Amino acid sequence: MLAVYIALMVCTMTPVIAMQAGADASVLVWLVFALVIVKAVMLVDHFMEMRHAPVGWRVATQAWAPVVVLALAVIHWLN
Repeated sequence: MLAVYIALMVCTMTPVIAMQAGADASVLVWLVFALVIVKAVMLVDHFMEMRHAPVGWRVATQAWAPVVVLALAVIHWLN
């Protein structure tokens, strides 16, 4: 469980560190999009304890993050 907390903290800190290092805004946007999916999978598996749930429930709970990220990516790409 401690590893999950540390991984979530690293995922949260990474865009801030990249921004302070001078990363381009478009790189930061895509980095955040990717990390949202990673964090969502970890949250669903570990904190919602869906690791041992039926496959349908697990897929349904993990599918929301990629769908939202995809919608935001399309909006970002069109602007």
